[in-house]
Amino acid sequence: MSTRTRLLFATLTLAVVAGACSSDNIVAPDARVDTLDGALSEVTSPALDYVAATFSGAGMLTPAIVPSRCQYDGESASFICDALTGNGLTLNQHYSLLDASGSKQQAFDAKSTAGVVVNSAVAGTATGYVSSKAVTLTVDAQQELTLSGLGTAQHTINGSSLTLTTLAWTDNSTPPLTSTITTRVVDLVIPVPRPGDPAPWPTSGMIELRSSTDLGYVIPLEAANTTTNAAMEFSGSSTVKLTITTQNGTQTCRVDITTTMLGC
Repeated sequence: MSTRTRLLFATLTLAVVAGACSSDNIVAPDARVDTLDGALSEVTSPALDYVAATFSGAGMLTPAIVPSRCQYDGESASFICDALTGNGLTLNQHYSLLDASGSKQQAFDAKSTAGVVVNSAVAGTATGYVSSKAVTLTVDAQQELTLSGLGTAQHTINGSSLTLTTLAWTDNSTPPLTSTITTRVVDLVIPVPRPGDPAPWPTSGMIELRSSTDLGYVIPLEAANTTTNAAMEFSGSSTVKLTITTQNGTQTCRVDITTTMLGC
């Protein structure tokens, strides 16, 4: 990711998160038991922070869904949530409850609900500044995360997203940057903690973040199009095996994703 893009993300993150959370004051519930609140909170666990920030296109961390702001819709057999907005971006979400056979349920049942599917969409145009110049970031993003294994000793998260962004300088001094960003969450296994234990990190599984950007003439000494692929492999802590592949080659290292930006 270019320095200019990172600066924009840093500028927009605070504004978007503040706007999205101001009316809800969301506090993550205790996820030590299989409740609906706990399940919805689990798909916003710290292990998925980079997934959320990448999916939003603006570095936004998606807040946990509060069931009270979601109403059951019989036509889709899912729960449609009130939209959250901030700095020109709108987050729409809905979730579905599944039994062991994959059939949708009308209400959460601790004995029979085996999974939750959360669908999210971010769209709109955010504003900010890069090097004192006004910029806009237009985002169109879709994400689906599935939490399975409710009622068992470990849960598993799978999912994917597709995000299209356009970063434009309002004075037209620089060609716009257009990006296609995808994420994949593959078999992220999270043990259910015992009472009193902290929420655990995934014991296995992988997260892949892929970004392809048309740089135009912003950096003339580099290729006009760049692709970056970052894969994180979990093994029970916030320190992951990171493999980054760019047009310059592949690097592998171990990093603590709570304290270090993705990079080797």
